[in-house]
Amino acid sequence: MRLEEVQDPKAWNEAVSAFPITSALQSWGWGEVKRLSGWRPVRVLVMEGSEAVAAAQVLLRTLPGTPFALAYAPRGPALGRLSDLPRVARALGGFGGVYLHLEPEAGLPAQDSPPAFPGLRCAEPIQPGHSLWLDLTQGEEGLLKGMKEMHRRNARLALKRTEVSIEGEGAFPLFFRLFEETNRRARLLQHAEAYYRAVLKEMNQPLGEAFLSLAYKDGEALAAGLFVAFAGKVDYLYGGSSRAHPEAKAPMGMHMGAIRYALERGYRVYDLWGVPRRPEGSHAEGIHRFKEGFGGSRVQFPAYVLPTSWLYTPVRTLLRLRKTWVNLRVRGNPRDVLG
Repeated sequence: MRLEEVQDPKAWNEAVSAFPITSALQSWGWGEVKRLSGWRPVRVLVMEGSEAVAAAQVLLRTLPGTPFALAYAPRGPALGRLSDLPRVARALGGFGGVYLHLEPEAGLPAQDSPPAFPGLRCAEPIQPGHSLWLDLTQGEEGLLKGMKEMHRRNARLALKRTEVSIEGEGAFPLFFRLFEETNRRARLLQHAEAYYRAVLKEMNQPLGEAFLSLAYKDGEALAAGLFVAFAGKVDYLYGGSSRAHPEAKAPMGMHMGAIRYALERGYRVYDLWGVPRRPEGSHAEGIHRFKEGFGGSRVQFPAYVLPTSWLYTPVRTLLRLRKTWVNLRVRGNPRDVLG
């Protein structure tokens, strides 16, 4: 196998979206977003003869004070089948990193054990390891029938009691105000404002889009979500809501607006993005209850690492300790939000 670097946004997105196992986080725009956090994207096709068997956007970042780098393919690589991962990983190598972290968006049934692969070690995912996928091909009525009864009632109430609008960058201040308010209530970490502005801007790209869904009551924005769409799927990445007018069911209105938009645009899957692996006692237990009400399929995204240096074990240990310390400092609990 050989690697072929791609440096054109449209050509890259066309290549990535052609694989059945793929993700918006492997698109060109996401690599540009991550530059703001100090990552450098490298985009390569893994070629076997004249055929591309995988596409990998690998993000590289040097460890402070060392010559070593971290190499990470967010929700990647894009693959034809998950069983190709070991040989694709060997072809990719470590890009000069201590290890290569891989997490292809296979969407495996949550109850199954992730497959083991020779030469790869199972790892904690960096992106949420579990999610709920809604099948948009069944249409709005099918989606409503699949919801829990209370959610179905609230969805219909929200559509009557709120005005829902799909908007772009002009509505960003409204979104960000609600997003910050929610994160303060829930004691969740967030990036700087510029990061989310970059998501909304950069993910509007060849073969992909980003948009805001907002739910209003009497002209007041009560709930807002930032969504990205790519390769037939809509991802709910970030959202927030006000505690004003709870009777309006604004968060449901915001989601129903995004779902209707996705249906109009012909998308096939609606990804609610992140739910806890163990909901009971999780900091995100309330988030899980809300998302679970939509029904859908609970899926998991296994993560693997290809060690490429003897520093792999100490570096992974230090990174885990750092994450635990941050959890304790911010929330007083060592568990990850979606752990």
